[in-house]
Amino acid sequence: MFGLGPIRGWFTRDVEPARAASAGLGLAASDVAELAAIGALVAAEYGISSPAVLSANLARLLRRRVPVRALRAAGVRSVGGLQFADGTVVLVRGRHVGDLGRLAAGLHYGPVQLADFHADHDHVTLELSYNGHRDELSVLGVTQPS
Repeated sequence: MFGLGPIRGWFTRDVEPARAASAGLGLAASDVAELAAIGALVAAEYGISSPAVLSANLARLLRRRVPVRALRAAGVRSVGGLQFADGTVVLVRGRHVGDLGRLAAGLHYGPVQLADFHADHDHVTLELSYNGHRDELSVLGVTQPS
């Protein structure tokens, strides 16, 4: 007997999305398109934020002691938008698994403050303090209130 393998292929050939050869990662074409759309959205909203621009905004937030009010989903796994009380949104990524989840929970239990930040030539890290914890997050971009 020949089994259902060849016949199953006739019915599923049009259902499975074609692999995107240009991706090099074996991603489906729809996944590549989705990632490109997310990248365009992030680039349009946050632009290219240099460490100098990020540092200037973080210094302003730190000097004024502006508290964090919310953590918003950014549409990309492990990336979130820290919304400060003055409307500034800082796009961040957790340095460890669970960092953003712990921060989201911390926002419900008390105030979250920007404690400090560190910048070098190509990377900015901010430090948040809340409920006796300190977490460091990588900064990816920033938008200012309109």
